[in-house]
Amino acid sequence: MRNALGQFVAGHTGNAGGRPKDEHKVAELVRSYTLEAIETLVELMRSGKSERIRGTAAQALLDRGWGKPKQEITTDGSSSFIDALEGVRKVVDARKAEAS
Repeated sequence: MRNALGQFVAGHTGNAGGRPKDEHKVAELVRSYTLEAIETLVELMRSGKSERIRGTAAQALLDRGWGKPKQEITTDGSSSFIDALEGVRKVVDARKAEAS
């Protein structure tokens, strides 16, 4: 039930039925293709038509096998927390630019 502003009224939910029961079955089905998916990534890494495809497949394999590398952000102590966040934003923007 919603009020005049479209918000849910206290005590009511927008998902009364809860999470669909079949969701775990979908995940199980997808996991059954894990070996084939890895083999496909290996094939793309080894013989993809472009360097970009080969690199993306290699990166996907490394990320899944070893996890994504952590980024450490350090400051010299003279910067504020806001300055550090601005530095993070610049790194993220640069990575987005490299990816496109």
